[in-house]
Amino acid sequence: MKFKILLLFIIVFNSCSKKSEFIKGFNCNIETFSNLERIEDVKNLFSVYYPDHWKTNFYYDTHQSSIFTADTTKQLKETTLLDITHISNKIIFDSNFLKKFKSNLSELELTEIRASKIIFKEKPSFYSEATGMKNNFNYYVFNLFIKLDENNYIHSKIEVYGNVLREKRICKGINLLEKTIF
Repeated sequence: MKFKILLLFIIVFNSCSKKSEFIKGFNCNIETFSNLERIEDVKNLFSVYYPDHWKTNFYYDTHQSSIFTADTTKQLKETTLLDITHISNKIIFDSNFLKKFKSNLSELELTEIRASKIIFKEKPSFYSEATGMKNNFNYYVFNLFIKLDENNYIHSKIEVYGNVLREKRICKGINLLEKTIF
């Protein structure tokens, strides 16, 4: 009987802590968060789970709805900034999209580290990780575009300033992106 209980515990534990392909692709560990709060965007198009002590702001207009958050208890060089926006517009990950996206990076004087088309939560997606300088700080930005359907997509952005635990902070953002519901 004890063996069956132990076996059941191991199966449940392994299934709960299994890394998604997305998290594995960035060599991130699964993050555990305390006091997560479900937050819905103003238009009720998507929801996120963020730590309840993080400061969250909302923005919306006729074509988009955004949730922006950061842990404001930490200095800018120690926190992770997340911006998730639902956009009512078409997106096609073709050469025109890539050309325009890379042009935007160039205008911001950012250098792309890596980029790829992927499947995120069973949706066609594109991510890009870039670096540069912003406000006199080393700056890293991770963009993820998720095509929801023919007329809607999500643009998620993780921003990290400075080099202190940069990869860990990006992984924290990636783990929170995994919790997005659309």
